[in-house]
Amino acid sequence: MKLADFTLDAETGLLLAPGDSIPAGYLDGSEQHLVTGMRELEDRSIGSEELAGLVTDWPTQYHLSPFRTTLFDAIGLNGDSLRVLELGCGCGAITRWLGERGADVQAIEGSPARALVARTRCADLSGVTVHVGNFSQLDERDAFDVVTLIGVLEYAHLYHPTERGRPAAAALSTLQQAAAALHRDGLLVLAIENQLGIKYLNGAREDHSGVPYDGIQGYPDPGRSAVTFSARVLERLLSAAGFAEHAFLLPFPDYKLAATIVDPAACDDEDRIHNWLDGPAPDRGAVRARPPFNELLAQRELARAGLLRDVANSFLVLAWRDATARTLNRAAVDLGWKAQHFSLDRRRDFRKRVTLVGDRVEHAPVVPAGERPEADAIERVLGLRQTLGSEPFRRGELLLYGVLETIAAHGLGPAFVAHVAELRAWVIDAFAVPSAIADVPLVRGAAYDATWWNLVVEPETRDWQLIDREWEIADALPADYVVWRSLFHFALRYGTLIPPAPSPAEFADTWLRAAVPGLADWLPQVCKELDAAYGGAVVRGPLPAAEPASLGSLRELAAPAGAVTVLARADEVVALPGLLAAFAGEFGAGDAITLVLLVAGDVAVAGPQVEVAMRAAAIDGPDGPDVVLMPGAGDAGAERALATAAVAVLSEREQPGALGALPRFGAGDVAALRDAARHGA
Repeated sequence: MKLADFTLDAETGLLLAPGDSIPAGYLDGSEQHLVTGMRELEDRSIGSEELAGLVTDWPTQYHLSPFRTTLFDAIGLNGDSLRVLELGCGCGAITRWLGERGADVQAIEGSPARALVARTRCADLSGVTVHVGNFSQLDERDAFDVVTLIGVLEYAHLYHPTERGRPAAAALSTLQQAAAALHRDGLLVLAIENQLGIKYLNGAREDHSGVPYDGIQGYPDPGRSAVTFSARVLERLLSAAGFAEHAFLLPFPDYKLAATIVDPAACDDEDRIHNWLDGPAPDRGAVRARPPFNELLAQRELARAGLLRDVANSFLVLAWRDATARTLNRAAVDLGWKAQHFSLDRRRDFRKRVTLVGDRVEHAPVVPAGERPEADAIERVLGLRQTLGSEPFRRGELLLYGVLETIAAHGLGPAFVAHVAELRAWVIDAFAVPSAIADVPLVRGAAYDATWWNLVVEPETRDWQLIDREWEIADALPADYVVWRSLFHFALRYGTLIPPAPSPAEFADTWLRAAVPGLADWLPQVCKELDAAYGGAVVRGPLPAAEPASLGSLRELAAPAGAVTVLARADEVVALPGLLAAFAGEFGAGDAITLVLLVAGDVAVAGPQVEVAMRAAAIDGPDGPDVVLMPGAGDAGAERALATAAVAVLSEREQPGALGALPRFGAGDVAALRDAARHGA
């Protein structure tokens, strides 16, 4: 049948196949939810945050995630004036991408329910036409610039009119059909899982049948589900179908939601392309059990052996009928890069693409800089700034691999603790700023993202180089927060590769304490609050209206040279605001002195109480002295650290413990505190 044979259904806007078309009705159960939800949305575009609100499970995530279209973002397909045949359009994610770029899209889908979702999603795009029918019966000749088969070829034998139950024969017939539909200089874009993908070798369920090792064992029962192919078999099928040339690109963790795409033909050993890969790959639709081996270390060795293409979890294949068409095809495909990585699981304003081109790494925002109001608001409130640009490509090994080797060889123990302590020492050495508390070292906000996977070990000097300097905090941070954050996100990313921890936060607490004996009891809670504030601002949720109390507590601890610290207890100054009034009568903004109020309990509760007391004492204006809230009152270690850095205590009563050894000044003799402050400075 021809596309011209389809007839318009006025009610749905779909074009329907002739009555003798053979049904091909695959469903995953999400279709009604999607079509109903999409009708209520204003923004159905790629990357829409409204669409994200419809995600409830794996099928809806697959249809709506912005990672669905990174395959096309990576190859730079120029859709303008192109005629595209999309075979098996599903619920319209790729259809939408092509339509937004000005292509004339003829999409065909076997399931009426899924076709209706695609039509609803693309209703505002005049260049998109959605057909309902079994595309295996389609007969188009020399009519298209691009033909796509995205997650479709593996199903061909289930719906093919003559090759049902014969996977290779049905796949060949489908590829021949695609080749016939293309102009001589046209392009086939094919995405499919690899039958021999490393995650399948490592025990993950086969994506379609749900049976572990199903494809590895050659699909003993091919009639029950989709069937995929190895790279070598796929090459043979493409050649037999009439494609003269092809390029295999490798999407990781898979083609479905590709975060990283590698061109293996463009990479050499010095690129250490395994540094761009993550793992272990997810078991789509289920929680993956702990794999038998460390997938990241295995990927590194396979890449070194030149086998990465053969064991990648998925393929993105570009194919041309004419051998000269690679440089001439009208789709203007860009293959002038080695790897691309997409960070899209974020607030829209912070999404980015990173590209390895030659000896440079280019960081580019997905949203233009002038159209990022939420990013500007977050910078004003939290001091969190994203800076994107170009940086030299560092060819060394990621520090992460040394940590993973240690865990593979020795588990979690003294050798792992040594890695944590080494990271802490490096962060302090590279970014230290003065701190008002001797046992709480502070670092510049540029250290925020100094994690094991953002540090490269130079091959010759063994020096560490911080890469991907995307984030910076305006204020100083505790060095231990930077280390805690690396541990927390290590557990989030690689939890299935390590002995199970109660939670990422508990994992971070445990191993930070192991590496830093005497760590103040209150510091891990501050780490959690900071990470919730910064991480929540980047990923999702309402815009922060104010900085967290913990951030305000830390700001003034980076004391300027000559500054001194006076301690007081927050509950006492709340009960006796005259203490604050007397202090403010003697000291103002021009004095290099900070009043640190020790909080027993929740800083978020104490903060408003202190603000009331400050207003009552008339010291909350710009001319008043510096006042900082610090959690940890009652913690002996924290109070010893504070007492070491302080010159006096502002109080009307005797102080226990380490604070009792400091000179004490009440409201009546606060004037004498100036001499003590000078002496301390």
